[in-house]
Amino acid sequence: MKRFWKTLLVIALFLGIGYTVGDQFYSQRFARNTTFANVDISHLTVEAANGKITQEIMSNTLTLTEDGTPLATIQLADLEPQINIFDQLDSLLQEQNQTSWVTGLVTAIELDGFNAGNLDINPQTVSQAIDDALQLTSQERQVPQNAYIAYSQDTGYYIEPEQTGTQIDEEKLRYLVLEAFQGGETTVEVSDAYRQAEITATNENLQAEWNQIQAYNDLQITLLIAGYEEVITPERILSWLYLDENNQVTFDETMIFDYLGTLNDQYATYDDYRYFNSTLQGQVQLVPGTLGWSIDREAETQAILSDLDAAVPVVREPAIVGVGYNGTLDDIGTSYIEVDILNQTMFVYIDGVQVLATPVVTGQIGTNTIPGAYAIWNLESPSALVGYNPRTERDYVQPVDYWLAFDDTGQGIHDANWQPSFGGDAYLTNGSLGCVNTPPDIMPLVFDYAYPGMPVIVFE
Repeated sequence: MKRFWKTLLVIALFLGIGYTVGDQFYSQRFARNTTFANVDISHLTVEAANGKITQEIMSNTLTLTEDGTPLATIQLADLEPQINIFDQLDSLLQEQNQTSWVTGLVTAIELDGFNAGNLDINPQTVSQAIDDALQLTSQERQVPQNAYIAYSQDTGYYIEPEQTGTQIDEEKLRYLVLEAFQGGETTVEVSDAYRQAEITATNENLQAEWNQIQAYNDLQITLLIAGYEEVITPERILSWLYLDENNQVTFDETMIFDYLGTLNDQYATYDDYRYFNSTLQGQVQLVPGTLGWSIDREAETQAILSDLDAAVPVVREPAIVGVGYNGTLDDIGTSYIEVDILNQTMFVYIDGVQVLATPVVTGQIGTNTIPGAYAIWNLESPSALVGYNPRTERDYVQPVDYWLAFDDTGQGIHDANWQPSFGGDAYLTNGSLGCVNTPPDIMPLVFDYAYPGMPVIVFE
């Protein structure tokens, strides 16, 4: 029995000595079965472990692949990196539990490994290594294509998706290489660094433009012209549409302007010859005068562009320029002044009813009253007629009580108290310089009936 206890004491003494020796040994060394970044650093001091790990890391290589095909390899040592793990290893050793060396005799100990902060590489060195390895040239690679709105005869407008291409974003590839080395990876896929299109098919602005184009498929603008409807259809609207250099929806103003020209050809009365049912001569043909209207193509082009910008169906009259527009193609209408040169008679019609008829004196031969379809543009009472008399070769100033100007050459209707008679052949000897001389007692009535824009129809 004594011998048993003696043996047990010897074993305990031996273990105690062994533990003391082991504890002292591993206070400056990593325990058995210890690894750091997959490198075995068992029994090594911090200095030795640092050297071994650094050597292992320096031997790391990275394979650059494209679509899975190896292109080139880069060795970390060629990048002349700074590997900073000494302080980390020292801290790990200090944290090593006093019993860890015993645990390590039977169990593996994996310490926190290498991280991004341990590896310091000059980015320019990485870029140069990539260039040397791949000899990249952007000119030989396909540039990315932005998504855009395209047009075809079969499908109309549609969004053409973006294309990545094969051009490499060198800054991104450099980042991937650095990240791979720092993370202990062995490959980098070059296609992950392809430049991306700036505008994708889901781009908010592109989608807004697309939605706007789609809205034009249901848009129509209806112009009410002289009692007729002219519908600007979606097909015509889309024919005007194009995308500018910024892929923004815009419209061809020249095409709109030209389209309005075709409407003027169809409806406008300005500078037109007309047929007129006169009081004494029946149907006569009128030469063009100041009476007449047309679509104001400049103003209406801008109005249509505003309608297109709003993209809301609209029914309206177009912008009109000129005199005589009344919502019908008959710009003379039922209220007008009729001057029959042949019969030296003037009539006034209001709402289709003849309210006045009077003999007049028109221009003498040589200073004839010029026929045409006119409209009153100025009314004055009293007034003074100022001009030049080619027959007397003198300037003149002639006061009158009433003046109705109807053309742009000085012709008008006025009272003439100097005329001894009116009508008949009086114009042959006492004719005016082109105006319509009216009896003084009748002219106030004519003036009362007249208004700006009232048609004045003069014919022979």
